[in-house]
Amino acid sequence: MAVSEKQNLLKHTDWANLPKNIIDSIIEKSVPPLSQFIRFGSVCKAWHAAITENRSLRSKILKRCHHQVPFLMITKSQEKRGLYNIIEKKLHGVELSVPYKRRCCGSSYGWIATVDWTLAIKLINPFTGGIIDLPSVDIPVVNKFTKEDEHEFHVKKVILSDDPYVNPDNFMVLALFGASSSIAIIRPGEKTWTYTSNLETIAKDDAIFHKGKFYAVDFRLGIISVQVTNMNGSLVSAFDEKIIIPPEEEGDNAFKYIVESSDGELLIVQRFISTYGPYRWTTNFKVLKLRQHANHVARLVEVRNIGDDALFLGDNCSMSVAASRFPECRPNSIYFTDDTVLYTLEGSIDMGIFSLETGCFQPFDDMDPSHSDMPPPFFILPSLVENRVTHPCQY
Repeated sequence: MAVSEKQNLLKHTDWANLPKNIIDSIIEKSVPPLSQFIRFGSVCKAWHAAITENRSLRSKILKRCHHQVPFLMITKSQEKRGLYNIIEKKLHGVELSVPYKRRCCGSSYGWIATVDWTLAIKLINPFTGGIIDLPSVDIPVVNKFTKEDEHEFHVKKVILSDDPYVNPDNFMVLALFGASSSIAIIRPGEKTWTYTSNLETIAKDDAIFHKGKFYAVDFRLGIISVQVTNMNGSLVSAFDEKIIIPPEEEGDNAFKYIVESSDGELLIVQRFISTYGPYRWTTNFKVLKLRQHANHVARLVEVRNIGDDALFLGDNCSMSVAASRFPECRPNSIYFTDDTVLYTLEGSIDMGIFSLETGCFQPFDDMDPSHSDMPPPFFILPSLVENRVTHPCQY
């Protein structure tokens, strides 16, 4: 077919009335970033409906979008947050309502977690207005709060097993809370949290949901797994807990993260910290891979190169992406935010990009250090659901 004939065919094609199966095929063959799907839905009403009204197709899109480069959510005021694109190095004009001058204690699948003075946890999707209220976690009386806002630091991190918009009846929420970062888990329909037996009651640093189980790492490099064993039974969760790797005798000055690589392996990242008075800064990173084989003792092996992966660490659910799928995203690198619970008056300064190849740090470009008295920035994945969807489930 001649070029002129192709141009004429494109010009006279009724794009708005393409057969539904053709539209669905175009969407399924599309790839992240999320902006590509948003542009697709902006073409016309029929294409917009193809994304928003086909639940199965939207779930597929959402799952693929969960593996895109996250935005950095920054505080603009006590009521508003902004989105900074660390790849394009620019601040987007959108302002999102997050009406809390509070530390974020979790960011998973576009949902952020905050905690109030009763230790009740609230999940908020700032892109859709979705809200999920969770009950309070229990802490011993001796740990009750004596200072204003002290409650914010008694929930270290909140992790989701899945996106509530994708799997509204079968996702789980894990909270690391209290002085020893104990583990509590809740599911849709449950009225109270269920608590693990605290195998090796050493403070946990991070947790992740991986292949049907939660994994948690403590500050001595101990790793445990927690599997909910009655997903289709009673609403009161029951757990199968195992020690994967016992903790070392002594800890170090490194904060630990646990993250799934793009090829499905578990990595432990050590973030080495130096402090001087109220100041804290990152000095190095070290990556370990969890080796598990049937009938063999699990072990951690250092890896000096994570290949095409880029890791994103902080108050968010630790995550990785294949950098080659996103122009300007740096492979074999760690993107990190300032996730100390006691941010300084100078603002969140301990964040940037670390190259595992060179061992060098680079700050995020053009970051405004204002609003230093506000909670620090964190990574977040935008959500592809219309604003009219507000309450996927209630507790």
